[in-house]
Amino acid sequence: QVEQLFDEVKAAERMLEEKQDQLEELEERIFSTRHGMEDVVDLNVGGRPMSTTRAVLCSAKGSLLAGMFSGNFDGGHKRDREGRIFLDVDPELFSKLLSHMRLRRISSPDCPAPLPHVPEDVRSEYDMMVKYFGLESFMYGEVGTCCDIFQRIAELSSVEQSKMQSREVIRVILSSTGGVPAMNHEEVFGETGFHERALENSYGAYPNSIIVRFLKHWVSIEGMQLRAKVADVVKHMSPTWAFTQGNEAPVNMGYQFSRQDPCTGRLDVPSGRPVFVDEIAWYFPRDFCLEHIVLYGRVLPK
Repeated sequence: QVEQLFDEVKAAERMLEEKQDQLEELEERIFSTRHGMEDVVDLNVGGRPMSTTRAVLCSAKGSLLAGMFSGNFDGGHKRDREGRIFLDVDPELFSKLLSHMRLRRISSPDCPAPLPHVPEDVRSEYDMMVKYFGLESFMYGEVGTCCDIFQRIAELSSVEQSKMQSREVIRVILSSTGGVPAMNHEEVFGETGFHERALENSYGAYPNSIIVRFLKHWVSIEGMQLRAKVADVVKHMSPTWAFTQGNEAPVNMGYQFSRQDPCTGRLDVPSGRPVFVDEIAWYFPRDFCLEHIVLYGRVLPK
């Protein structure tokens, strides 16, 4: 009985290995390019003629788009009267995607291809197209791993982390200000932030906001850490706030600050998709007194 079960398990394992080999062979056939990579491919995108090379269309390896134009399925494409391959997607949005893919072919680590500028009213449609063609990791997966955003920006800009506003890398805007002078607001984003001082509003003025504009980078925020000023935390640190990235809907967040526990630790920012913006904001219903702000996420040069 045991030997029979053992033989059945071994047979099942061999069958799985064979299936895996077949899948790998099929995948290799799908994505292998049968025609020359520099072949010119004529497209009809939503009624607009476009042309590019097969190399550009296949540059996102493993994507649906690369498989479609590998040359293995040319006979199955829909074509218009002139023989151009027809893609039934928005031509304006696809042209932005195609332009980025072209730039990626000539980009370098020192000069990366910028992400397309997509108006917010068509952002969801653009995201659907990127996802449909299997390009999410190609578009957003090579911008590096999640990092300390201000530390990374300081490194990329060759400036001190606590002097990024002075060096015109970021701009900090408060709805009202108390505490440290405006020229020192940037220090809250330094390696250690303030000590016994704080970035704070004019106490008693509600509601309040902190806006940060990134002048030379795009950022995608995945998390944050806030440390409140211990001396004022009980009376002047709001336990709730709304956080926004660009024109995205506000995300409600909160933490019960106290003298014993003035630091949030990392708080994840809920997000359904990668969003790269150049402006973020916190909105507090009451006072705030922050000694240190750390942001976690991804950074792209403009």
